Amino acid sequence: MSDIDSLEDENDEQALLEEKLKALEADLRQKKEIILAQHNKLEAFFESSIDAVVQMDFDGYITGWNQQAEKIFGWSAEEILDQTIEQTIIPERYRDAHNKGMKKFLKSGETSVMNTLIEIHALHRDGHEFPVEISVSVIDSADLQEFNAYIRDISERKHAETVIWNQANFDSLTSLPNRNLFLQKLEHEIRSCDRSNLSLALLYIDLDRFKDVNDTLGHDMGDLLLIEISSRLKKTLREIDTVSRLSGDEFTVILGQIDDPLSVQPLCQQLLDELARPYQLDNEKVFLTASIGVTFYPQDSKDIDILQRNGDQAMYAAKGNGRNGFHFFTPELQERALRKRKMIKDLREAIQQQQFEIYYQPIIDMKTQGLTKAEALLRWQHPESGMVSPSVFIPIAEETGLIADIGNWVFYSSVDQVNRWRDQFDIDFQVSINTSPLQWIDEAAAMNQWFSHLQQIGISGQAITVEITEGLLMDANDKITNRLLDFRDAEVQVSIDDFGTGYSSLSYLKQFDIDYLKIDQSFVRNLDHDKNDLALCEAIIVMAHKLGIKVIAEGVETESQNQLLKEFGCDYGQGYLYSRPVPASDFEALLREHPVKPQSRSRTKKRTA
Repeated sequence: MSDIDSLEDENDEQALLEEKLKALEADLRQKKEIILAQHNKLEAFFESSIDAVVQMDFDGYITGWNQQAEKIFGWSAEEILDQTIEQTIIPERYRDAHNKGMKKFLKSGETSVMNTLIEIHALHRDGHEFPVEISVSVIDSADLQEFNAYIRDISERKHAETVIWNQANFDSLTSLPNRNLFLQKLEHEIRSCDRSNLSLALLYIDLDRFKDVNDTLGHDMGDLLLIEISSRLKKTLREIDTVSRLSGDEFTVILGQIDDPLSVQPLCQQLLDELARPYQLDNEKVFLTASIGVTFYPQDSKDIDILQRNGDQAMYAAKGNGRNGFHFFTPELQERALRKRKMIKDLREAIQQQQFEIYYQPIIDMKTQGLTKAEALLRWQHPESGMVSPSVFIPIAEETGLIADIGNWVFYSSVDQVNRWRDQFDIDFQVSINTSPLQWIDEAAAMNQWFSHLQQIGISGQAITVEITEGLLMDANDKITNRLLDFRDAEVQVSIDDFGTGYSSLSYLKQFDIDYLKIDQSFVRNLDHDKNDLALCEAIIVMAHKLGIKVIAEGVETESQNQLLKEFGCDYGQGYLYSRPVPASDFEALLREHPVKPQSRSRTKKRTA
């Protein structure tokens, strides 16, 4: 080969090498750009992360610190870099555990916190601790050994959780444990009793006539009273005891570690005495008492639900004994409660299955001895127990709210019956219907619909008298007053039942348009031999007539009583002398036997304020 050819080959090789070098340089520049872009991206992520990102080497020195870390810990990157994590952001109480964990990792490569999300407290630069959520990862390669910690401040979340927990477990007014926390603490105390073989006492506390405070002074005053009561309860009890507010004016107390049930009696009396002290609410002085029911675990029951019912039953027994007292649960109370629950169930069935019947007792005109009126009396023929006395089931019907349905049935049935009699016998007859005070208060009673029924069947309101109690008039608010005016506008007459046995004030007789007073049978029964009852009956009759009110004497059983009342000028008589209450079919026979004269129409009444 010639020298020229050799030189050309060398030049070609040189050119090829230069091209390869240029390609390598271009590739290197591209890789550097990619690495730089990735670095910038990581740096941007590092700085913009919503979490604090803290990097440290295996010796515990901080090597990385982003802006979020500066924000939540209070240290700038310049101040904290090259300091140890132990001395800056780890609370002192955790440092020993941190050092042990580091040693374990460096020795074995094992740690319980790696790549796991955990909650712990961190230390701020100013010294306060705050809750954080942290996840730690490790980078262990030939040229890099460090930890990356991703930390998030969860103070707001923890505060929200605390608020929610408090709302779920504490009464917002008194700050006492509510029903939810009460049940938790009761379960805890029961487990403690099982371990120690001791007892616990559960106290149910209900304020006597608390509703009167709300009605007379307003709910704001009632709230102040509940706060003061809560304070007195806590002050009287031991620190280990738990007082809770379940609802309204009902409180419970859990007394743990009881070795002698009798030791609870002095505490109950102490609580009653403390609650009975006068309350100064702003400018008002309030007097209040309470009733306490007491039951024991495990003596009375080991079941929480039954234990609560026991306490409630004992509390109602304390109220039944006159209030301002305490009562221990007894098996007799349990039996009574079972009978009551069965009575409520049977009452509901009685309404659905129409087991009720109305008996009618004649009301006789004392002058003519004519049968012009009757009182409708409810009777319940129980399929198993036979005839049940109204004195037994009416209080339960009132307590459960069933009185509204029962009262409506009595009204509609009585109105339809008197309408048939007025048509059948062509007489101006009137039926008197008993009402419960609760019917006048409860909107569910729907008494305003009674007037529509009278219009629909075309009967005058004067065919009906509603009987009310003295107590209803004494406690009459605007709602009751307006309802009484509605009855007056419908020409339905009003009678006060059992007059003389209730309140001594008679001012309500001037305020309301009353048509009849019914002298209670306890006065009539002793007319023959008790001068005081004789004088009272005569005085009531004279007073009523002076006010334009007619009088009905209840419980007339002898001819002597009938004659005395007639001499006093009593308008009407009712009692066994004339007839016992009888079913509607038998009452028709009485209508045929007695001479009947049309009753004079009452004056047309106008609503007055």
